[in-house]
Amino acid sequence: MYNMHFFSTYIFTFTVNAIVITEIHRSSLYYPLSSSAFLGNTTWSTDVSIQSCIWECVYENECQTAIYFNDEKTCSMFADYCQSGSIRSSGNIRASVICYRQNSATTSTSSSTDSSTSISTTTSTATTTSTSSSTDSSTSSSTTTSTASSVSISTTRMAYYAADDIFISCSLPLTNVTIQITVSKTVGATFNGYFSTFPGGQMDQYCIDNGTDIIYTWTIISGQIINCVLGTYQIEAQYHLTGTSQPNNVDSYTIILETTSGVTTVNSGYF
Repeated sequence: MYNMHFFSTYIFTFTVNAIVITEIHRSSLYYPLSSSAFLGNTTWSTDVSIQSCIWECVYENECQTAIYFNDEKTCSMFADYCQSGSIRSSGNIRASVICYRQNSATTSTSSSTDSSTSISTTTSTATTTSTSSSTDSSTSSSTTTSTASSVSISTTRMAYYAADDIFISCSLPLTNVTIQITVSKTVGATFNGYFSTFPGGQMDQYCIDNGTDIIYTWTIISGQIINCVLGTYQIEAQYHLTGTSQPNNVDSYTIILETTSGVTTVNSGYF
């Protein structure tokens, strides 16, 4: 069970008064109903508190929910309202969920929490190929394996650092791109970063640590079409280790691609 606290914070601008009501869920993580709800991360290098994350959400017009990660001093912001079924215990991760409401009037109104909504997943008929790569855990290594639909994967394994890469060959414009890399925390992996070479403003990316896995997700922004400006696009999930190399076949991936010709392909497997 997590603890829930209520805070009322007053914002004073030049001529407008507003009441900010926040509902705080301690030792919790928020799982958005849609990846498109993710607005971005803010990370501070100095000493801050959860109050900094509250204010960051206040000044982000679309922000309705945020997660404050105590140890990383990071505030992850989302555009959708808190859904009680999407707030779960954070386990050994020191994090809090902030449910936010702003009212233009000077009277206080309490925020309501909707009932849980399940996330439905629709899978198109497509070819699915599973692959695995072999590495030597005692040294730094990198392997690349080809899969179906002009997709290849690459892994880098070291004692204190690892990265999983996906390369997508682009020959037709893409109307749907959904990529997920799940990194197992079996030997103590922790988030280190991610990147992609997709054009800016066309893809959302975010990461969630649920205590068992680190889940990196990339999704195309609704209405966008990715043209083949580059012949190959790359995404990479990076993570730290504690001195033991990540085992083979514990990190997984799923890639869903749809082109303007209406063909959908699904690739999944292990690194």
